[in-house]
Amino acid sequence: MRGGRIQNMKVRPMLKNIIRQAALAALGFLAGVGLSSLERSHAQDYAAIEASPALWTLEADGATVHLFGTFHLLPEALEWRSDAVNAAFEASDTVWFEADVLSPEAQTRMQTLFPRLGLNPQGVTLSSLLGAETYAAFEEQAAAIGVPAANFEPFRPWLAGITLGAMQLQSFGFNQLTGVEAVLGAEAAEAGKRIDYFETAEGQLRILADLSMETQVEWLRVSLADMDDLRGDIDRMVTAWATGDMDLLDSQVNGSIRDASGELYEALMASRNRNWVPQIEALIAGGGTHFIAVGAGHLPGDDGVVELLQARGYTLTRH
Repeated sequence: MRGGRIQNMKVRPMLKNIIRQAALAALGFLAGVGLSSLERSHAQDYAAIEASPALWTLEADGATVHLFGTFHLLPEALEWRSDAVNAAFEASDTVWFEADVLSPEAQTRMQTLFPRLGLNPQGVTLSSLLGAETYAAFEEQAAAIGVPAANFEPFRPWLAGITLGAMQLQSFGFNQLTGVEAVLGAEAAEAGKRIDYFETAEGQLRILADLSMETQVEWLRVSLADMDDLRGDIDRMVTAWATGDMDLLDSQVNGSIRDASGELYEALMASRNRNWVPQIEALIAGGGTHFIAVGAGHLPGDDGVVELLQARGYTLTRH
């Protein structure tokens, strides 16, 4: 009992220190990005990109719905706004995001959820779950960003992976404050727009926490193994999104998740897309002008929100 109390005393301040990175990573699912390689500088000159990210508009029954894919963390140098995005956002009465992850209330709530959903039972460690080879790869990645792998021993694999991944993205220069949700959320609040959400923070965390242990371990193993060109992969993903190349984005984001695990793809992407469609239909029925901003990987592909809405008979115009 005393050992358990000592472990919890050590973990609690560490969780408080990383809660923001971990929460944003978990609740944004890193847009399909895994863990990073040892290189920490940008290969892509983001300031040179002429952004034209994909935007779809649906008009039906007196309602207008704009669909826009996001990246939750972005480099400051990228100017991702286009005239079409700005016009659609300004014209909208309501702005929809995946979940509230940025408010002080959400952060406080997650501090209570992470120990319950993200920590191993007493006597179980991350290294014992991963095995020697995978844990050695995890140690190497943690050391590369100056974090002792031992700090993650109480973590379940899903939490260890997304926390390390968030820290690594930040080491690339990606910032939550310049991510689409943070920027548009602040602007929507200042303009007095209504802000709403498709999911709850707890619901998103439970999607990850409810993954089978086999899938959690395999997801982390694949992410650690597939790191030779991670800097290039991240650059390609963000560039594809910023320039509107949705086929490449689907391949890079959704393809990487499908390759890792069918269970993972169904839980993180496909089932959530299906769940959002009836909610979108409900807001169409209610009228008004809506701007929907969700992770970029949720829109393209056969299982994406755009295709699902078209299958329901709606016409979507891409800008």
